[in-house]
Amino acid sequence: MEIIFLGTGGGRWVTLLQKLRTGGFRIQGDNINIHIDPGPGAMLDLRDAGINPFSTHACIVSHSHPDHYTDAELMVEAMTRAMTKHRGSFIGSLSTVDGVDGFRPVLSNYHISQLSEIRALKVWDKTEIRGVKLEALPTRHSDPTAIGMKFNFKEGAIAYTCDTEYFSGMESSYTGVRVLIANIIRPDKKRIKWHLCRDDLIKILKKTEPELAVMQHFGMTMLNRLDSEARAVEKATGVKTIAAKDFMKIIVKKDIRVQYRSK
Repeated sequence: MEIIFLGTGGGRWVTLLQKLRTGGFRIQGDNINIHIDPGPGAMLDLRDAGINPFSTHACIVSHSHPDHYTDAELMVEAMTRAMTKHRGSFIGSLSTVDGVDGFRPVLSNYHISQLSEIRALKVWDKTEIRGVKLEALPTRHSDPTAIGMKFNFKEGAIAYTCDTEYFSGMESSYTGVRVLIANIIRPDKKRIKWHLCRDDLIKILKKTEPELAVMQHFGMTMLNRLDSEARAVEKATGVKTIAAKDFMKIIVKKDIRVQYRSK
């Protein structure tokens, strides 16, 4: 199983200025290709990564903010072979599927019409995608229906925090995972409402101890200190921690390997 980071940027300023790519990430395993949070530029990022968008089986969107959903309809068009086939799954928060509290659904009825499945998940809901179990995890975010995710592959569990601020007890969602992907928008203790900072991740890792922690979805104040922030987390927790790079690949087998694309 592989995790491919197509874009490691997040938040308004990095997204608007495209200081980092914002195409989300993919998890690819035996007979399954899932694209998670396809933000602005996802199709270009797939092209530049050498990935065929038509190979996508499912698109999952954690919540209804543009840096997470902008290319969702294009992903549907890819899954449905340019709207010529009835296929593909779209799974998302209540806001992305139904619209909630001023957040609109991210797919038109036209795009929904060609999907094999569209499903909204609430916290702790479970579903299955081509044999892979998915559980929706709790968050605390400005989109109140935002969901984190836990995938159970035969190689082990992968968890994704989504955008969330730290809250008491959130660590229990990530126990037993091999890889934890965390959206860390700010360094040090410089937290802002609804998001995690570096010190929040340290608190989480001390209680969960995954084999690998991956920081991503970086805001502007993180850009010049990504690797030093990852080293600080690792030193404080003893958990191997890396800052994701655009087009980085994590290969999860018996061991976990990280590959960076050569420039």
